[in-house]
Order: sequence, then structure tokens, then C-alpha cells
Amino acid sequence: MDVEFGVLVDVRAAGAGYSGERVEEVVVADRLGFDGAWLSEHHLAADGALPSPLVMAGVLAGRTERIRIGTNVLVLPLHHPLRVAEDAAVLDLVSGGRFVLGVGQGYAEREFAALGADRRRRGALLEEGVRLVRQAWAGQLGVTPRPRGEIPIYAAGVTAAGLRRAARVGDGVIIYCATPADLIERRQLLDEVVDNPPPLICTGIMHVDDDADRAWADAAPGIAYLEGEIASYGGTEPPALRRDDYLVGTPDDIAERLIAMHEATRFVHFAHWLRLPTLSHQAAMRSLELIAGRVVPAVRPGVSR
Repeated sequence: MDVEFGVLVDVRAAGAGYSGERVEEVVVADRLGFDGAWLSEHHLAADGALPSPLVMAGVLAGRTERIRIGTNVLVLPLHHPLRVAEDAAVLDLVSGGRFVLGVGQGYAEREFAALGADRRRRGALLEEGVRLVRQAWAGQLGVTPRPRGEIPIYAAGVTAAGLRRAARVGDGVIIYCATPADLIERRQLLDEVVDNPPPLICTGIMHVDDDADRAWADAAPGIAYLEGEIASYGGTEPPALRRDDYLVGTPDDIAERLIAMHEATRFVHFAHWLRLPTLSHQAAMRSLELIAGRVVPAVRPGVSR
């Protein structure tokens, strides 16, 4: 079976992120044959990072034809599970069955405090939330409308306990790490703590250009910004940037590294940042077309079984 490739849609007010460019970029990804478009969730972000992924998912569903639209991830403990079940069912129906619900337990203290959720119980709230969503879709709780079919639920994890929980409640496990080395390390941890884990969906950073130096020059400021934002949510220090750590380079080089990463992680779906913060629309589109035209065709024959 062919592995799948998707895009993570970075929406934030900085850089006119709520303009039509982000939607048009996903329309192009749909046309180029990418399999998924993913939306994350953040609250109280100084740069206006997307707090409403289900709303944005509806916008993208209305402008695309075949690409699946998903959350990567919705912080389920911050929401009422029945409202999530209702919204997801509506998205499933209006998109023709293209919606995927990716959920996580969350970690940012300021988000839980602002929205009145108990951060100490976030793991239990995630499990309870997934159970209620599934019951709602199965018609057990009187929730309408019901989805047209089975909506996949993917669950994210980072720690050993989180990965066990994600494998227990999810149809797939989502792991986000910026670099291949970190993704490989998380895959190894997943294999250590879970027997026969469900399929793995990897999310990371990737940017390509025919000129490797230009690829890094374009991507490095956005990577630095992104690593800083992620560190701020977790209360940690951002890592020092080393060019060789990231999937940034020429299409041939990145295809070779993706094949090696697949051998180590056995991902079924790899989603990359469609447009890194600070990256221009033109650079993002050049990278997207090179990935679709040269990276994906080179990777799939090397990893498909």
C-alpha cells in the first residue's frame, strides 16, 4: 500500500495568515494530489495562531474536492465532547466523508486555565471524550446528525504514558516532532510501550528547493520562530538550529532521507508544514510543487510494500 503525504496548514494572524492565501495553498495541495490537510489548535497566542480548527476545516472542505481535512490536533479536554461529535459529523457530511478527527490531551497551562479545564485530568478527559464522541456517532446518546460512515479518530502522544493512551483510544497515533531524529526516537518509544501499535501518522518540518542553500535560507527563520513558539507553550528553551537536523534541502536529498526515515518509523502518513511562519507564498508553493513532483514519486517506490 502506498504511503500518504499531507500538509499541515499554519494559520496565524502574523503574516496575513487569515487571508485567502492559506486557503488557496490547500487548493493547490489538493490539485497536486496530497492526501491530507491538517489544522492545529492554539489559544491566547500572541501571533493569533488558529484557535478554531473545526471552523477552518469547514472552509477548506468547501474549497477542495478530494483531499481529506483533519485536525492535528484538536485539544479535546478543552471542548465538550458532544459538541465535538456534532461538529465533526457536520464536517463529515458536508465534505463527503473527508473529515478526520485528530485529538490530543494538550499541555499548555495558560490554555487550560483560560478555558476552565482541569489540566491535571487531561489524560482522563481525553479518554472520556473519545469514548463519548464514539458513542454519539453510534447513535447511543441521541446526538444528531450522525456521520455518513466511520470517522477515523487519531490520537497524539509524546511521553510513554501519552503514547500508550493514544494507541489505546485512537485508530492511529499522531506524533509531531520537528526533526527526523526525534520522530525516530518517538517511534522507538511507541514500540517499547505498546504491543502492535496502530498506524503512525508523522508530522514534521520539510522544505525543498533546487538550490539547497536557498532552501535553508528560506526555511531557517520560520523554523526558528516555530521552535520558539513550541518551546514557549511547553515552558522550555528552543533548540539550537542545525541545518542537517531538518528535512530541508534539494528534492533528491530529501527523498533519500524520507526513505530512511520511513524504514525507521514505518509511518503510513507524513504531513509537513505547508508554509512555515515567515515563509513567502512563492517559496511555499515552489516547495510544494517540488515535493509533489519529485519527492513523493521518488519516495513511494522505495517504501511501499
